[in-house]
Amino acid sequence: MKHKDVVIELYRCFRQQDVERFTQLCSPSITWQQNQGFAGEGTYQGPSAVLSKLYKSFNFEWQRWRFVIERILDAGDDIVVLGYFSGIDRDTKQPFTLAASHIYSFNNGKVTKFQQYTNELQFVNQAIAETTMANLHLGSQAML
Repeated sequence: MKHKDVVIELYRCFRQQDVERFTQLCSPSITWQQNQGFAGEGTYQGPSAVLSKLYKSFNFEWQRWRFVIERILDAGDDIVVLGYFSGIDRDTKQPFTLAASHIYSFNNGKVTKFQQYTNELQFVNQAIAETTMANLHLGSQAML
């Protein structure tokens, strides 16, 4: 199986929660890095840690989320995926779209490393704007 095909299969595994197949495609010592400030932030070792931590954090913070692949770039032992997350923030109930790139590194046909790159400041700025608007709304109600 080509590296690009493995990555496509990994996304299918996430969507369908196919833990067994995900585990088969990854090295037992895979390192998975999520951006600081992003749902599931941190570094995880091993397929079971990745699945248990990411699913839990994504589902805790978001409703009906998904990752959409826009483009896959093959760089030999690395595959770069460009796309975006979309969903609904569980706290604010606001929809979001967030561009992201993912880099998968391979050794002997198995994924050994995942690195995510996103603009987590978008979430921070959105939260600040919503808090400011809520405070303004509360302040205007107090004046009535």
